[in-house]
Amino acid sequence: MDLSRSALKVFLAKGGNAIVFFAGITVFARELGASQIGIFFLFQTVLGLTSIVADVGVRGALEKRLSEGQQPNTMLATAIGLKLVTVSGAATLILVARPYLNQYLGGEFAAYLVIALVIQEFADLFIQAVRGELRVGQTAIIEFAREVVWVVSGLLLVSAGYGVVGLVYGLILGSTTAACWAFLKLETNVGWPAEVSAWSLYDYAKYYFLSSVSGQVYQWMDVAIIGLFLTYADVGAYEVAWEVTLLVLLVSKTLSITLFPQMSQWSAEAAVSRIEAVVPHALGVALFLSIPAFVGVFVLNYEVLRVVFGSEYTIAAGVLVVLMAEKVFQSANDVLGSTLRGIDRVDLVARAVVVTIAINLVLNVVLVLTVGLLGAAIATTTAAIVQTLLNGRYLSQNITLRVPYRLIAWSIVSATGMGLIVSWTRATLPLEGFALLTTCIGVGVASYLLISGIVPSLRQQVIVPGARMLVSFVRPVESSPK
Repeated sequence: MDLSRSALKVFLAKGGNAIVFFAGITVFARELGASQIGIFFLFQTVLGLTSIVADVGVRGALEKRLSEGQQPNTMLATAIGLKLVTVSGAATLILVARPYLNQYLGGEFAAYLVIALVIQEFADLFIQAVRGELRVGQTAIIEFAREVVWVVSGLLLVSAGYGVVGLVYGLILGSTTAACWAFLKLETNVGWPAEVSAWSLYDYAKYYFLSSVSGQVYQWMDVAIIGLFLTYADVGAYEVAWEVTLLVLLVSKTLSITLFPQMSQWSAEAAVSRIEAVVPHALGVALFLSIPAFVGVFVLNYEVLRVVFGSEYTIAAGVLVVLMAEKVFQSANDVLGSTLRGIDRVDLVARAVVVTIAINLVLNVVLVLTVGLLGAAIATTTAAIVQTLLNGRYLSQNITLRVPYRLIAWSIVSATGMGLIVSWTRATLPLEGFALLTTCIGVGVASYLLISGIVPSLRQQVIVPGARMLVSFVRPVESSPK
């Protein structure tokens, strides 16, 4: 697998996903208002939390075993069989809790939850199977199509007066598209399930389950608790702030997705030196983008929410800053956690997850009740910091982990300079609203790249390699002579 090329494919597709998704959320938030969009976010929250039960690590275990080349046909069939069992159990739980879920969500949504859960789980299973075949780049367009179908159909249905239900229909249509496409992309044939394959999947899934729970908990626990104690409008404002911060994880999530199957292969080949060489560079690249994003949001938080989404969402301005700080640590954790899973130490990832889930749950309840929206953001950020430190410690116990302190320090210096320039621009330009916001963002991006370009280490290790990778991706590959 060409690691750089696959990473760029995934990044470009995820960038497209982010643009489409962000545009959709912006329109939906303005059209429906904070309370109605808050109901949809709660629907997504319950869907995300029930998917924990519906997966129990099967998807990640299948990707791992396929990347190792272990009886792929049998593994795929066994994973599908296990998935049918786990999804049925999760769907049963939803139907049993139907009255309570409908009350929590403010409408008759339980049946939609079952449909969305089943289709989403098989879509994700087939996508991770394609990744396990070391064809990560080819899954990028599938996930992009899923996002486009959801946004376009959601826009049409909301315009037709379907409201929140229209967004749910769009979500289901998007997952259906991804499931069909990913299944057709698979090169592995579906064989016959085998007990030995089931145990092999279980041996990895039991730890991967806990590590995957972490992502779901971080994404949904705070929203779920806000939904219990605060209003739908609070949910809407908080989740809009969360979605804004997710943009900064484009690079780290791309690296995580791309690194895992490659790290798994290198680990199986005992090529530890190759792993040790890649991790510092991946950390440097991830933080090179997440650090200035935090500084930019620190300066422009109120303007981003007011101009893009509307004044009713500005109650989450402080939340936006805290959650963006969380994304700085999460961007590093994406690389560290993916590497640990790739070297088959998912047990250590699971150990860190147990600790951080407990911290996240307790702090969310206490701080949401005492502080409100900002308390949820503080709780989630605290848990993210703890998990990042634990995963870094565990990884350093298994390989020689070289943290790129020099790159991080220069990224902070460059981002600070950018922040001062953006602050001056905002205070001096006679502009308002969208014109001021876009000008400040443009000035921020340009100034950060210019300042970073002056620093030799940033220029040589991040900017120039990134530019070369982009050029190599765009330039047609010359055919070799016969």
